[in-house]
Amino acid sequence: MWLNAIILFLSVALPGLLLLRFGDFSLQRLRYFLIFAGSYLFSMTIIHIIPDLFETGQDPYYLSLWILLGFFLQRLLENFSSGVEHGHFHSSDHSFSVTYLLLALSLHSFLEGSIMTDAIHAGHQAEKMYLDGSSPKILLGIVMHKIPAALALMSLLMAQVASRNKALLLLMVFALASPMGLFLADYFSENALLPADSLQIFFAVVAGSFLQISTTIFIESDPKHHFKWNKFSIAVLGAIVAVTAQFLV
Repeated sequence: MWLNAIILFLSVALPGLLLLRFGDFSLQRLRYFLIFAGSYLFSMTIIHIIPDLFETGQDPYYLSLWILLGFFLQRLLENFSSGVEHGHFHSSDHSFSVTYLLLALSLHSFLEGSIMTDAIHAGHQAEKMYLDGSSPKILLGIVMHKIPAALALMSLLMAQVASRNKALLLLMVFALASPMGLFLADYFSENALLPADSLQIFFAVVAGSFLQISTTIFIESDPKHHFKWNKFSIAVLGAIVAVTAQFLV
């Protein structure tokens, strides 16, 4: 669990710190990475997360409603986060509320972290050797979409927040949200403080948010809906990696 928490924290802290230190990066390369990460996340949600949910023994219709809720909840959160969680960059004249931005991003990250608790993945005996029992395939998807989110957030904060120390503090709040979700979910599950199906509900909500984030990445990668082979190839590669990971990991 601690290793997962450290990885989740560093996936936000390191990109943000590097941007704060060097102040520049290739936006075009980041967009290609976003397409790859979005395709991987979408594919892993379809072939791994949702099937696992439906194998828990709960009513599939009941779980589907929570997935749908997660999809629209994420859309609502993006109204306050300005799409930072899927790497949406803004110009320096874009107005936003730091409080709402951090609350929206932190809530999403908290839920992401909560699904990494061992209690959810305990049934995956083949995965018990990896990362304290949690699925490394899901962790990889979360990390890949957090990296551009951290860069987008730090870029926005550097343009809008006068103090570099304040920008760094806000970045750390975002970086700690997922580890806190992981620790609290693990604590509540270990001490039987949550109903048995609560973690599956969190999992379903996050699955819905993953679908919303990944499909939004696809849409924003080409707003004019022009087919481009390079972007399509990167998306296919992301799906292939997800499918391969599903069979090999």
